[in-house]
Amino acid sequence: MRKLMQAIGASILITVLFSFIIGFFNIPSFNGYIVFQMILTYVSLGYFSVKWNPKTPYTAAFLGATIVSILSILTSYFLLNVLVLWDPAGIGRSMTWAVLLTLLVAIITVYMKQRKAGTLV
Repeated sequence: MRKLMQAIGASILITVLFSFIIGFFNIPSFNGYIVFQMILTYVSLGYFSVKWNPKTPYTAAFLGATIVSILSILTSYFLLNVLVLWDPAGIGRSMTWAVLLTLLVAIITVYMKQRKAGTLV
C-alpha cells in the first residue's frame, strides 16, 4: 500500500511540476493542455507502479489510476466548481481512458523489464 501511494504521489508531483513549467508558455489550445496533463499523469503512474510494485504491477496500476481519477473528479467538483458529477458518461469515459493508458504503460514497462533481464519467453 505504501508503494502504491508513493507511485501516486510521484505521479501527481510530476504533473504539478510540468504543469507549472508549461504555464510559462502560451499554449493556444486548452484541450491540448488537459490532454497533455492526462497523458503525463497516467504514463508516469503506470511506470512508477511497475517500478515500485514489482510483485503486483497491474493491480497497482489499476488501483492507482482509479484513485487518481476519483481525486481529479472530486477536485474538479469541489474546488473548481466544474459540474463533472452531472455527466456520468463523461466520468466513465475519463476513468476508462485513465485505466487503459496506465495499464498499457504498465504492460509495456513489464515487457521491457523482462526483455532487459533476458527472462522474456
